[in-house]
Amino acid sequence: MITRAMRPLRIYALVPHIRRVVVELCRGFKEILLVTILLIVLMFMFASFGVQIVGGKLAACNDPTITERRNCTGVFEQKIFVTRMEVYGKNDDKLHPKILVPRVWTNPRNFNFDHIGNAMLALFETLSYKGWNVIRDILYLRQGPWAVLFIHIYVFIGCMIGLTLFVGVVVANYTENRGTALLTVDQRRWHDLKARLKMAQPLHVPPKPPESAKLRSYLYELTLSKGFKQFFAILVVVNSFTLVVPWNVEEEKQRRNVLFGLTILSAFCNVLFTIEIILKAVAFTVRGFWQSRRNRGDFLITILGLTWIVFHFLFQVPAYIAGGINEWKRLTYTFGYMVVILRFFTIAGRKSTLKMLMLTVLMSMVRSLFIIAAMFLLVLFYAYTGVILFGMVKYGQAVSKHVNFRNGREALVVLFRSVTGEDWNDIMHDCMRSPPFCYWAEGLNYWETDCGNYFGAILYFCSFYLIITYIVLNLLVAIIMENFSLFYSSEEDALLSYADIRNFQQVWNIVDVEQKRSIPTRRVKFLLRLLRGRLEVDPNKDRLLFKHMCYEMERLHNGEDVSFHDVLK
Repeated sequence: MITRAMRPLRIYALVPHIRRVVVELCRGFKEILLVTILLIVLMFMFASFGVQIVGGKLAACNDPTITERRNCTGVFEQKIFVTRMEVYGKNDDKLHPKILVPRVWTNPRNFNFDHIGNAMLALFETLSYKGWNVIRDILYLRQGPWAVLFIHIYVFIGCMIGLTLFVGVVVANYTENRGTALLTVDQRRWHDLKARLKMAQPLHVPPKPPESAKLRSYLYELTLSKGFKQFFAILVVVNSFTLVVPWNVEEEKQRRNVLFGLTILSAFCNVLFTIEIILKAVAFTVRGFWQSRRNRGDFLITILGLTWIVFHFLFQVPAYIAGGINEWKRLTYTFGYMVVILRFFTIAGRKSTLKMLMLTVLMSMVRSLFIIAAMFLLVLFYAYTGVILFGMVKYGQAVSKHVNFRNGREALVVLFRSVTGEDWNDIMHDCMRSPPFCYWAEGLNYWETDCGNYFGAILYFCSFYLIITYIVLNLLVAIIMENFSLFYSSEEDALLSYADIRNFQQVWNIVDVEQKRSIPTRRVKFLLRLLRGRLEVDPNKDRLLFKHMCYEMERLHNGEDVSFHDVLK
């Protein structure tokens, strides 16, 4: 059955890009294995020490009034508590509902240090920062303050240093497989420069209007001025602050004036954004305005904002057709705050720093697409395997109607939750349940019993967490770090700064008047004379270089038009 669950992994062999991800992981397996062995040795050392100092000493009676094992017999009354429900007489010991519970001398539920296996399992869970505070509290209560030092030292050495070393090895293997780790400083700069030049695009700014059109010329200078851009960037932030209170009918009943004022402020901001669109359309002409993707996005969001103003403030009469005024307002409030949220995303295009950050995120998503696909296929395999192994496990502390392996969909939800480390160890311990704590009889199939699989659960969850969280997710970290260093490298280290590329874009925009993204070869001379900064070519001082560049353009393109990237590279 488990081999059938491996069928999604066949896609690795069918898709070359996903197969390349697996090959990159396998190439660095030796170094990853060495770090894993180092962490296992570290866990073994602390586990051995833990067995010696607290082994067999953490057990206690479930009756808190009993402190000695010989007295932990019979039954005692246990108060009943119901989640999210008021229990009658809960503040009165006589009236509070109770049940008789047998006294049991037992270890803590999820861990103990009675032997090396359980100790290493507890320390492996601690590596994920899950449950270590529970271990600390129980050690403090049952062994005293001195025992707490044990778990704190392990968390510092094992988690903060050991796992950081693990992350570093995964990132270093990724850069070595891509070849960037072996580059010299100058080669790395050249590699980053090619990536920057590849991403650079012509500006979508229309040419300046003729001097005869004075109004358009004035609006053109105004809309491109720094103050104009900063004003509307601040306006976007102000518009976002209107969401400080919930936009709903219930909030309107409690804070009617406050919510009405915030919606009026948001509507006023939308009117100002409409004026901005009109000014740009007049300054750039409609055709020039529409050339920019950012302008098209602003226009769409502005239309949505005006639509919300009309429906929220003017069309209250059709509310009765929609089922009452409250239903209509609930709809318009939802539509309104969605417009505000969409408007907030436009601020990324108004500031260069935020734009670089958004480019980092987008480029990381594109480059990590096949890594995410490979991770999803692996999670799919684990989900199908989980259905087979733990599909009928009885509900417990973590496994419930919302967290279970009853079918593939529920299993996927549980595993994606476990990827973030959310209570994965509690789910594992529920899946480790074995007789007599579950129904089992000899000869029964797995779907006829509600028991788990003790060793299968340990192997399943520990391998899943190790592969997905410690290895695959760290590959995503490596990709983000690479893109971050590309976009945020200092101007002194770069062969060509963003200011130089920006200067080239502006000069190109002057020469390419018709915004065709290409210019005749004969105009390259004019473009080179206008460049400043590191790209500047002085025809008087560098006459031979200037002639050679113009000649190469003529020879390579046979006198035809040259593109933006042809000249930039």
